[in-house]
Amino acid sequence: MDFYLYSLLALAYAGLLVFGFRRVRETGVLSYSNLVLLIALGLVYDNGIIALGRTIGEGGTLYALSTLRFWTHAFFTPALVLVAWDLLRRTGVSWAGTPAARTGSWVLTLILVVYQIAFGTLKEVSRLVPEEKAGVLRYVSSESAGGPLMVIVTSIVLLAAGIVLFIKQRWIWMALGVGLLFVSQGLPLPFESSALTNIFELVLIVSLWATVRHVDRHGDGAVRSGRQALA
Repeated sequence: MDFYLYSLLALAYAGLLVFGFRRVRETGVLSYSNLVLLIALGLVYDNGIIALGRTIGEGGTLYALSTLRFWTHAFFTPALVLVAWDLLRRTGVSWAGTPAARTGSWVLTLILVVYQIAFGTLKEVSRLVPEEKAGVLRYVSSESAGGPLMVIVTSIVLLAAGIVLFIKQRWIWMALGVGLLFVSQGLPLPFESSALTNIFELVLIVSLWATVRHVDRHGDGAVRSGRQALA
């Protein structure tokens, strides 16, 4: 069952990337909100490697490919802080347009990356062991390292930004996507699967991308060029 779930998730993210190329052409690559597509790219890889695990087979190749899953998580996920800040800035939230807010967003993002690498990724990739469950083979860390602090902080930032967007524009979908990801941790499935969190990660990324396009249309004006977006 999980082979099909992870395969469908990888295809869904790939479809989002194809759909997102239109905005890249409009804004240029250097738009903060396009970082959602970078996270989607990392999740194409993450879900794709899990789906292909049994085909690749246990050993050095799958081990090496699996370590990259943990590194993309550490480097890409905190970038969602910059996406949240950019959405607020483009919606016209006054404090978000200040240099201090931009600097603070970058500092928090970098702190989260460094924290995750130092207290999570380095330990996790040194303790990878093969696990076969629900029809998929993947390498997982034999011991949880560092705790979920990076994910929790990033999610809180996204949720706060989503609430602001709901108050200002009655746009609920970003906050709802984050909220569903939190709630999903305690949901049971009627079949054996390790893909529940991954499914709600897709819900979150789709809700973020829908929010990016909503702000493009209803934020502070027309979609701007990459150079302007980074100003």
